[in-house]
Amino acid sequence: MKPLGIRNKFSLDSINDLFSGVDIMSPTGCLSIVRSRVSGDQLKAITDFIGEKELIARSIGTTSNLSKSYQTKRLSSTATDNLIDLLRVYIQAAKIYESLDLAKEWMHSSIPAFGGETPVSMLDSHAGREVVRQALRRMEFGEYV
Repeated sequence: MKPLGIRNKFSLDSINDLFSGVDIMSPTGCLSIVRSRVSGDQLKAITDFIGEKELIARSIGTTSNLSKSYQTKRLSSTATDNLIDLLRVYIQAAKIYESLDLAKEWMHSSIPAFGGETPVSMLDSHAGREVVRQALRRMEFGEYV
């Protein structure tokens, strides 16, 4: 799928508001968030933003109802690291497509370069997120996967 022009331009305002004064896309900003750990309220806002409840539950290591995690004071550092890494992949895709909706559409598309797998099916592990992230980097430079 080829990125289109501006259509349903996405906004990161709600995500940026969650992490006041921190650039989630910078390595130091990401580290800062991981060290402070994500609250249940932030988890809920991220889930609302991404909309992938099952994927988020797997990435933070919960087998119970994700909504129970919204009551958590703070996620563990490992769960926070996985969640923020997942969120960063979605943000990267949304920036390329200039639309969160188009990014989600790509995430659910069968990609020949991934052996026909969908990017979203690969996002529940660090290794899978890195494969998707590399494909997104290639797309940023004009290669389409």
